[in-house]
Amino acid sequence: MFIAPLIALALVTAGCTSAPDASETPAPEASSTTDWTPPADEEADGPTEAPVLTEENAALDAPITLSTEMVVSIDKISTTTIKPETPGEFAGPAVVVTVSVVNDSKRAQSIDSAVISLVTDDGDVGVGTTAGPNSPLSGELAAGATAEGTYVFMLDPAKGRSVKISVNYAAGEPVATFAGQIS
Repeated sequence: MFIAPLIALALVTAGCTSAPDASETPAPEASSTTDWTPPADEEADGPTEAPVLTEENAALDAPITLSTEMVVSIDKISTTTIKPETPGEFAGPAVVVTVSVVNDSKRAQSIDSAVISLVTDDGDVGVGTTAGPNSPLSGELAAGATAEGTYVFMLDPAKGRSVKISVNYAAGEPVATFAGQIS
């Protein structure tokens, strides 16, 4: 029978293996450890809150000069009815806002990340749409130059509402907020 020689071989092989002692075990590499702790310096991790932006306020028909020497104005505000032209567009009353920005500083300034918003005094939010005469601010504005952008906001009803229109011409820069009634 072959069982006895197999048992003998198993016993001999089992006796040949032993656990390595600690001096033979290689130290783990620094990149393979899972016990990493973040730096003690909280500022080393970067900001955890959005910066507080300064805000300047004026009536709908008054220009606002910001601390960055950018002058923001609402050139025109009107109402319209949007008719859908492509799938996914909504139809209904809307507000069309034309904004101008004048760079009175001595350096070029970006207006690529401009964000314009519209909120009514009673809390309704104008929903921005690309339908209608939408033509947002974009690019870099040279010193002394003027740029104009048109934004469309779905708002029902639109006529006769008191609104606040906020213009943030670039991320992290001051905000110009205009208040008044849509005629």
